[in-house]
Amino acid sequence: MEIPKQEPTWAELLGSNQWKGLLEPLDLNLRELIIRCGDFCQATYDSFNSDQHSKYCGSSRYGKTSLFEKVALISAENYFIDTFLYATARIKVPKAFLCFSISDEAWDRESNWIGYICVTTDEVSKALGRREIYVAWRGTIRTLEWINVFDAQPASIEPLLNAIDANPTPIKPLLKPISHIEKHWYDIFLGKKNEDESSSEDEGEVF
Repeated sequence: MEIPKQEPTWAELLGSNQWKGLLEPLDLNLRELIIRCGDFCQATYDSFNSDQHSKYCGSSRYGKTSLFEKVALISAENYFIDTFLYATARIKVPKAFLCFSISDEAWDRESNWIGYICVTTDEVSKALGRREIYVAWRGTIRTLEWINVFDAQPASIEPLLNAIDANPTPIKPLLKPISHIEKHWYDIFLGKKNEDESSSEDEGEVF
């Protein structure tokens, strides 16, 4: 008699055990998670206004409450967007990441909408026994400038780990094995237009 395989824990799906035993063949739960994360990322592209003749170029076409419905996200009713994330041109990132309006009435000449933080609803969180939080970031938008992405450079996340050491969180064990991330994402994560505004890091600390 075949013994039923135990399903992986949430931590294992996130890589706490380097996905051991989940890749060949690909675990169905992991597959579902990968597709879900891909759908969240695709939603940033489907929502981004890249029309440079529009005064709203560089922003989201939809608001937080309607975005998932507008892009026809599967199981949209299970999640809500808590926060929009923005990148600023004051940091050094490839031009392919940012797009600005040529209109005299441009909504903003320094920032671009670049993603969001979404969370499972109270009802879904109760059923799962956990509250899932996803951070979805948009990537490059101009096909001819994808080559810029190949100039990837690693950046140490030691400063972030030091902050976690000072304020322990459940994500700490997952970050410890990671020594570097792509530099452009790191710069965007910490970037601010000015001292009065929050960075993506500050937004994330709400959770």
